[in-house]
Order: sequence, then structure tokens, then C-alpha cells
Amino acid sequence: MGYKPLDLDGKVAVVIGGSSGIGKTIALGLARAGADVVASARRIELVKATADEIESLGRRSLRVTCDVADRASLDKLLQACLDAFGQVDIMVNAAGITKRAPTLDCSEADWNRIMDTNLTGTLRLARSSDVT
Repeated sequence: MGYKPLDLDGKVAVVIGGSSGIGKTIALGLARAGADVVASARRIELVKATADEIESLGRRSLRVTCDVADRASLDKLLQACLDAFGQVDIMVNAAGITKRAPTLDCSEADWNRIMDTNLTGTLRLARSSDVT
């Protein structure tokens, strides 16, 4: 059985943390599969550059920042997507941070910041999807 390419024509995807690393790779892959993709993150310059790449693939995008630590920014992002595209079919949370040090050398404050971004950020995104 051969590989059947993914066809996402007519779908709208939102990738949080989509302007670098794994998130950017996912965002571009979704665009190559035919989806319009909004790759959002905290740094506007990276968001703009990734949106340019998505549009160069013939897909639509937006240039909206968000922060998974801020539920209001997630709500604003998803509402902007609904206003522009009328739907959100796919949501990916690829936002994440780390501290490049042995776990036992990580302060409790650093640990809590990592958990808030990497785990609680996913919960915030899921709850924000209520606007869809």
C-alpha cells in the first residue's frame, strides 16, 4: 500500500508556536497539504516571516501574535481567524520552552514557568477553542 498525500484543501489551521522549530515545520507542512495556516507566536518578526513563507506556498495566513500564558491573547487570535476565514478546523499547540540544564539544577521558578508554558498553555488553547 503506497503513501497517499494528505489533502487539507479548504481547511484552516492554527499553529501556536508556529514560527520556529517543530511548530514552523508543522505549519509549513499543513500549508503544503493545502490548508490556510496561521502560525502564531510571541515574536511578531518571526510570525511575519512565517506568514510570508506560507503565502509563498499559495495559502492564506494572518500575522497575529499570541502567548499561551495569556488566555486573552489566545481568544483574540482565534477570533481573528474566525473573522478572516470563518472557521478553524485544526489547532496545534507547539509552543514550548526549556532550560538547558540538568533537571536538579533547575530552580522551582524555572520549572513552574516551563510547566505553565508547555502543559497549562495547551489547556488554555483548548479552552479558548470555545470561541469556535
